[in-house]
Amino acid sequence: MSTDTASAAGEAAQLEHLTVPAGRRRGALMAGVEQYGLVVICLIGFGVFSLLLPDTFPTVGNVKAMIESQAVIVPLAIAVTLPLRVGDFDLSIAGLMVAAGALLAQLTTHGVGLGEAMAAVFGLSLAVGTINGLLVVKVGIDSFITTLGTMTLLGGLAYAFTNSNVITGLPSDVLTLARQNILGFPSIVWVGWVLVAAAWYVYEHTPFGRSLLFIGGSREAARLAGLNVDRLRISAFVVCSVISGATGVFFAGSVGQLDPSVASQFLLQPFAGVFLGATTIVVGRFNALGTLVALYLLVIGVTGLQLYGAQPWVSDVFNGAALVAAVAFAKLAARANAQRR
Repeated sequence: MSTDTASAAGEAAQLEHLTVPAGRRRGALMAGVEQYGLVVICLIGFGVFSLLLPDTFPTVGNVKAMIESQAVIVPLAIAVTLPLRVGDFDLSIAGLMVAAGALLAQLTTHGVGLGEAMAAVFGLSLAVGTINGLLVVKVGIDSFITTLGTMTLLGGLAYAFTNSNVITGLPSDVLTLARQNILGFPSIVWVGWVLVAAAWYVYEHTPFGRSLLFIGGSREAARLAGLNVDRLRISAFVVCSVISGATGVFFAGSVGQLDPSVASQFLLQPFAGVFLGATTIVVGRFNALGTLVALYLLVIGVTGLQLYGAQPWVSDVFNGAALVAAVAFAKLAARANAQRR
């Protein structure tokens, strides 16, 4: 090898030595931005509205109000991550929550004990989840169509349970269950946080959570790997419904009444939070911590805009735009990852 050639080779090796770590550093930086970008945006949003509205937005009362406003949405969002992780939809979550709350309200206001009423709610939730799972997995009906029908059916049941009336005057034990103050927050808020922590652990550290994700990636590959795909998919629907039904119990207790017409108000936010949450913490996967961050980002944006003078309809516009943007971002990110491979 000539001296010039050896020199050129040495320079190339030195250049490669210098550029590869730099490239890796850039890659690590981009990965960090992608993983925690939504968290940063959440903090920036809070800071911006705090500067614009220093007397109203960053107050303790407003922060508590924002957290408590998501108390019902958080468990519903965590519930819907289960079928989504296996590649299915469950649109019945809000309908089941209201129907379960209506059943509990009707029973308890007519003298049935809280324990017996909760058992009835559990039975209803178990039945709905099982039916959804069997229709989707065993019969082969598309999950979107199946749960859309179930949502409509449950809406009718809510009216049937309440005789088309708003039920008021719930017993004190029902109210206490959801409103019990724990370290400054009602128990319904803590239930949501505990559920997020439990879902995070299950998704990230248990075979069940990994199996759900594996099935969502490729059902045939999961079958070849020895997983009972049908049973796990049905389990996802059942657990989703049980969480939604239990949320109905706390929902009824937190508001102190049950209006059978409110289900539609609780459908968009959970899905917006879940899809937006898939763009952070565990990027590309429906995950618990990302969902919580996304929900708090949404409520910060909506609350800040409303306090700044926006009309109440901005909530629907903001959440709808967030859902579309999150799905679009997920599609673009998946396409970019596929091209890099």
